[in-house]
Amino acid sequence: MKKTASITPQKRDKSLVPLSREHHFGLLFCWKLRQGLKKGTDLDLIRDYVRYFWGNILKEHCQEEEWLLDRLLPKNDALRIRIEEEHRLLESIINLILKEEKLTKELYEMLQLDLTDHIRWEERELFPYLQDQANPEELELAGKLLEQCHTVHTDDFTPEFWVHKKAEA
Repeated sequence: MKKTASITPQKRDKSLVPLSREHHFGLLFCWKLRQGLKKGTDLDLIRDYVRYFWGNILKEHCQEEEWLLDRLLPKNDALRIRIEEEHRLLESIINLILKEEKLTKELYEMLQLDLTDHIRWEERELFPYLQDQANPEELELAGKLLEQCHTVHTDDFTPEFWVHKKAEA
């Protein structure tokens, strides 16, 4: 087995910490979707959870990220364009789930895979890039403004279908 060099994680700028913390909720959301699918949870109940999570946590989170990048990166920046495109893609998948009459496991699998990949990309590439590219004073100011309007969210959806053997709608 080839030994890989260890990568020292970059310290997260305090201005980005609230968004980074919410990424934990996003990854947990994806895990809950996977667990629900494994346990044979009714797809309508999982749809209710997607609706809840989008409306209470994820939509606002995406808006805050785009607001921050709008302040700190030029409109033609490749990573800014990518995050905006990925947010639109995630929103499209969620809207499809919310409107679809005949749900399939594949839609939920696509959502959780795409969201997991998106969050990991933001943490590993976008945020370090932003810390490197943004003017430190502007990043600090944007962080203070974000702090003023940022809501700390909780995920208290019930029933906890990801815990129980089989949950019905």
